[in-house]
Amino acid sequence: MTKNESSPKSRKKRRHKSRVGVLWWAPILLFGMTLLVFSFACLPYANLLVSAASVYLVDTDKVVQTKQAAPGESPVFGTEFAILRIDSAGVFYPVYQGDTLDSLSKGVCHFYGSAMPGEGTNVVFTAHRTTHFAELGNMQPGDQAVVSTGWGDYIYEMVDSEIIAPGNEVYLKKTSEEQLTLLTCYPFDFMGSAPERYVVRCRLVSGVPYKWWGD
Repeated sequence: MTKNESSPKSRKKRRHKSRVGVLWWAPILLFGMTLLVFSFACLPYANLLVSAASVYLVDTDKVVQTKQAAPGESPVFGTEFAILRIDSAGVFYPVYQGDTLDSLSKGVCHFYGSAMPGEGTNVVFTAHRTTHFAELGNMQPGDQAVVSTGWGDYIYEMVDSEIIAPGNEVYLKKTSEEQLTLLTCYPFDFMGSAPERYVVRCRLVSGVPYKWWGD
């Protein structure tokens, strides 16, 4: 080390450069962390925007027609087969067969194993409380839910709602008459994994019977 490098003036200059380096990287690091947190926080709303665009920017009549199933057939798992509309809850989204994480990010999902519209028993739809069913709590008895499929339109009328524990699968029970059961997590404004479930039951008002497995 030379005499100039070990002088107080040289050491002071190196400390100054070190401080400048830290000050240069600090805002970049802070910006990166902020962007990462913001991206995770906005991901559900980005999915909601994509789902809304897929409904409002596409001819829904054409979509439903292309999803029509022949007698004895069932919609392919993971594919869109209907449109659910509930004016009082701000719902107008595609319905997918099966409730996978991928399908739940795109729209409302049909609980695989429950009845299909027209089968005469319990039809179960589920969606996230933070996106597609965010306003489900606004539904009141008498409000209508319309399910449009390739084999007909089904109109349901809300009867009641209930808050249940996660392990309570009462919403899956078969019914003697057709009903539409809507399921999401609860409370709606809970931060993190919600501890309960919100169930809405609707009775069938109109819709043609449909047999999946032939006559």
